[in-house]
Order: sequence, then C-alpha cells, then structure tokens
Amino acid sequence: MLTVLSLAYIVYLLVNIDFSELQINSPYLSLILIVAFGAFASVSIIIGAYSWKLILEFVNGAPVATQDVFRVYLNANIAKYLPGNVMHYAGRNYLGSRLGWKNTEMAFSSLLEYIFGFGLTGLIIVLFALVGLVNLPQQFELTVDTHVIAKYLAIGILIVLTAVTLLFSYRYFLVKEQLGVTTQKMYGYACRFFTVKFLILFVKMFFITLGCFLINCIFYFYLCDLILDFQIRPEDFFNANAALSIANYTSILTPGVPGGIGVKESVSILLLSAYGYPKESLLLSLLVFRITCVLGDVFPFFLIKLFPK
Repeated sequence: MLTVLSLAYIVYLLVNIDFSELQINSPYLSLILIVAFGAFASVSIIIGAYSWKLILEFVNGAPVATQDVFRVYLNANIAKYLPGNVMHYAGRNYLGSRLGWKNTEMAFSSLLEYIFGFGLTGLIIVLFALVGLVNLPQQFELTVDTHVIAKYLAIGILIVLTAVTLLFSYRYFLVKEQLGVTTQKMYGYACRFFTVKFLILFVKMFFITLGCFLINCIFYFYLCDLILDFQIRPEDFFNANAALSIANYTSILTPGVPGGIGVKESVSILLLSAYGYPKESLLLSLLVFRITCVLGDVFPFFLIKLFPK
C-alpha cells in the first residue's frame, strides 16, 4: 500500500511537470555520464561487501576468504529488487551455506551490518549538524518528544525480549539444551561486544561509513551538475546527501518495498524541496539517481558472472 501511495505521488508530480523547462544539453553525453556514474556507484557496493566481510569475521571469530565473501555478497545483492526487500539477505544465507558458513552467523552479521549502517549514518549526520555542516530547513524544528522516544524504546525492548524468549524456547524444546547452558553461551557471546576487537571493528565501520557519506555527497552533487545542469548550492553539499540518507533508511524500514522504489524518492523530494529546490528538477534528478544506483548494483553482479573466480 505504501509503495502504491508513493508511486502515485511521483506520478502526480510527473503529470504536473512542465517538461519544456527541463532540458538536457546533450542526450548522448548524458547517457554516457549515466553509465559512468553507474559504474562509480558500484564502488559503494564493493565497499559494502568489504564491510560485511569485517562484520562476518568478527561474528565468526575467524578470517573468511575475501573472494568468497565478494562472490556471495555481490551475487545476492541484486535480489533486493525482488518483492519483500529482504531477499538479498536470504540470498546471502543460501549462497553462504553452500560454502559451509553457519546461517545464524550470517543472519546476525547482516543484522549488525544494518545496525552499523543506520546508527553510524545517523551519528555522522548529527556530528555534521553540531559543527554546522548539516542544517535543517528553516520550516523544520528539531524537537525532542519524550513520549515518542519512550514509545519506540518500549517497542525495541519488547522486540528484544521476544527474540530472546524465542531463542531460549528453541534451544530448550528443540535442541534439548538446558537453560543454564544457553545462558552461559549467550553471556559469552554478549561479552564479545565489550572487547578491543569490537572497538576496532566499530572504528573501522565508522570511517568506512564516513567515507561512503562523503562519496555520496560528491556523487549526487556532480550528478545533478554534469548530467542535468541542475545546481545544488554549495551550502547544501552535505544537506542534500543527509536528506537522501534519511530517505534511504526510511525506505529500508518499510518492508515489502522492492529496493525501496517509490518510497525513497517520495521522501527525498519532500526533504530536499524544503531547502527551496523545485520539485520538478528534484524528481528528474532522483529518477536519474535511481537509474545510476540500479546500474551500480547490476555491474558488479554481471562482473561476478563473467569472472566467477
């Protein structure tokens, strides 16, 4: 339903666009640039594969072959465009299990990957906001609603307790493991997050996420400039990508939407237009941005297929 509403909003904007004012100077050059930007977008996917390798090695407690990780990650990544928006995670488990990897470790590493991505991106935006590099639009006011925070905190605690209860029930009734043994294992596993190894992983993931954030700032800024001749103001260099990042995780939080199609674009338009940019130009830029991102997912997939070793 959410996808339908988002796509309907985009269709509404498309119908009301005056395309005579949206001109692409050189269609052939623009096409070449779109392909080039698509190839550049592949860098983020490759970095994502390397990040997952680091997390998987932490969870696994042992090194994992880089070649195998990249093959699994890049092959499965394309499945995020299937209905459900979770098939790429299932694909990782399927391909990884054929290499003898444990499903529980792969699933947990994917969960940690999402938590790191969501949490560290949010942290970077907050840090940039504190030093004045990211600014909210004038019509937006940053207010802290303690009731909303308490509500979501309660929901989060409930989800964690439910997950722990299900895990203990599974280990007790199906695996026939005593509750004390399961508790000891869980305690030992939790202690790993208070070690130097986890601190090193956290620092690495922070700088990887920071690097990706800066790359994405450059990517969207020059995509608008070189392909569409649509100027993002220098003072919005970081603001634009902050808005896109928020929209990206908003789409991820909506299960069932393949690749976040429609939802991400709708939220992006709402956020970016608050900085005073025309919705028509934003919509066109986001459609081109989506095309390059899809190409960025497709290129590594075909690269793996052409060169499986």
